[in-house]
Order: sequence, then C-alpha cells, then structure tokens
Amino acid sequence: MPAPYGLAPAPGLRWNPEVDFAARNIRALIDLWKARRPTRRGLPSFRGFDGLELRPWADNLIVLDTEPTLFGGHSYRYRMVGPAASTVEGGNFTGLYLQDALSSAQAAPRVRLYDRALQFRAPVEVRGRVALGGTSPATPGTAPGSAPGTARWDTVALPLSYVGERADHLMVLTYVEALD
Repeated sequence: MPAPYGLAPAPGLRWNPEVDFAARNIRALIDLWKARRPTRRGLPSFRGFDGLELRPWADNLIVLDTEPTLFGGHSYRYRMVGPAASTVEGGNFTGLYLQDALSSAQAAPRVRLYDRALQFRAPVEVRGRVALGGTSPATPGTAPGSAPGTARWDTVALPLSYVGERADHLMVLTYVEALD
C-alpha cells in the first residue's frame, strides 16, 4: 500500500521523469493480492479486499464478475468501473456484460487477457504502445475525435474467488498515458 505522507524531500532533490508510476502502482496492487492469498496456489477472496485499502487504485480499477459459458469460455460482467478506467473503456459500463458494452474488436484483447488470468490463476500484466484517435477500434484508450498519436498502456488482471477455489471475479488495474 502506498506510504502515508511524510516529511518534505531534502533540498537539492529533483523530479525524476523516469519514475514509472503506473508500474509502481501495479506492483503495489500485485503485492497486496499476494498478501491476501490463503495458500501459495490459492486465490484471494473477493470479500478480503476493503474499499478503503483499494482507494489508491480506485480511479483506475475495474472489477468484473466471471461466469462460465456452455462452450468452455467465460462471460464477463462489469461490477465496478473507476472514473479513469471508464475513460479507457469508453464509458462506465457497470452492470453490463463486456460483449454488450464493447464491439467484438474492442472486447477481444480484453477477453484474451482476462482468460489468461483465469487460466493461470495468477496476475497477468500487459504493457505496450497503442494508437489513439480512433485509428483502431480494438485499441484500449481510443477516444473518438481525439488527436492521433500513441499512448502507453499498462494493465494487470488479478483473479479472485468469492468462495472456494474457482476464480469467479477479476480485479483489473489499467493506466493509459499519452506519449505524443
């Protein structure tokens, strides 16, 4: 969890633009997830996370319910979408199924990420550059009418269990930062 406010930095310290806050925040959430696991292979309980302790990540956090489908896949329903994550997803889709909220081209990369996290029962991170400005409908963070350019996309999907061993929820932390 991020440290509370402390003393002001010593004189002479300079701002370091190389500090990757998205990576630090993702790492901190993964550490909290690991601390909540009951066993090495077990999954943290969905109920084991307090809203107050998740507050440092709440703006960029998405919580999804997962349901098995008849054909061996999963269906994902948005349970909670933070304000910054709503911008990345294209709207606050709380209560909607992923396949109803997004086009199939937009949903496909998310479903692959979420399926991987459920399959491996572990955090799955994705980092990369994406195009902005409507150049690709599958691109997270694409905002219609926005200026063309690129952005860095950092996200992690963490599987959770409501009760027992089956992964039935996902906690997703996502950051998009415009580069040009």
